[in-house]
Amino acid sequence: MIAKNIFAIRYILYAIYYILMLTSSHNPRIKEALNLRESDYRKESGLFLIEGCREFRLALTSRVEIKDVFLCSELLEITGLLAELKKKEINICEVSLEVYSKIAFGNRKEGIVAIAREPRLSLTDLKLKNNPLLVVLERIEKPGNLGAIVRTADASGADAVIASDSIIDIYNPNAVRSSLGALFTTKVIRAEAKEIIPWLRSNSIKIICALPQADMAYTAVNFRESCAIVLGSEDKGLGDLWKGNADNYVRIPMLGESDSLNVSTAAGVLLYEALRQRESGLGYFGKSNHGPLAS
Repeated sequence: MIAKNIFAIRYILYAIYYILMLTSSHNPRIKEALNLRESDYRKESGLFLIEGCREFRLALTSRVEIKDVFLCSELLEITGLLAELKKKEINICEVSLEVYSKIAFGNRKEGIVAIAREPRLSLTDLKLKNNPLLVVLERIEKPGNLGAIVRTADASGADAVIASDSIIDIYNPNAVRSSLGALFTTKVIRAEAKEIIPWLRSNSIKIICALPQADMAYTAVNFRESCAIVLGSEDKGLGDLWKGNADNYVRIPMLGESDSLNVSTAAGVLLYEALRQRESGLGYFGKSNHGPLAS
């Protein structure tokens, strides 16, 4: 009797919300989700995958256009989502556990995977506030590092992350997952160094390059001004174009045998030094407040 009632409720929900029940991986929508595991297909289609409740919720309230949502009722209570999704005119599909296991790409089994359209922003889309704090990542190699840095940028109040001459896919599933949805709350822009540097100059934004061999400690530079923190790849470091246009070079002290930090860790150290200077009333060198932030 209980099973019949559950079936009846599900049938009514399907009728009200026009939900498709997909049980085959040969369905065109499922095939598209599977294809989006591949970087070439993501670049060609402009689409990417979102998995996880937290990430999906942040995407739902952001500028991201969501195309399809796949729900597995064996893993997720879906009734509360249906009205909200339908109001936004998002296609809803329920999938079997078997199909869900094929389209899900993470270890977490939260019962929701979505296909979304990549927000393609340019430098001209950035509306800068007073004293902006930016992060520039030159030729970052690992999507997980990108996602972690975007998450830290969001947490520390940075205005945007700019991927300079990026060799990776910004919306790679690993980047989305490691950002825990911060990719949808932080402006992330892809551009070339030859375009970014003049744009920074035209907006009076100081370029602070992180270099292991720099003479100046990171605590000795003024992050209270408009600035862009620039980090290079872990393999090759910063290129000559960025080093030749830096206003300051800073280093993070390394007291052990290792000569550098993971790039996402280095970004966190520098961003939170900027936050400390901007929010604590202390300036660089640990001196007292250098006065209010410029208006």
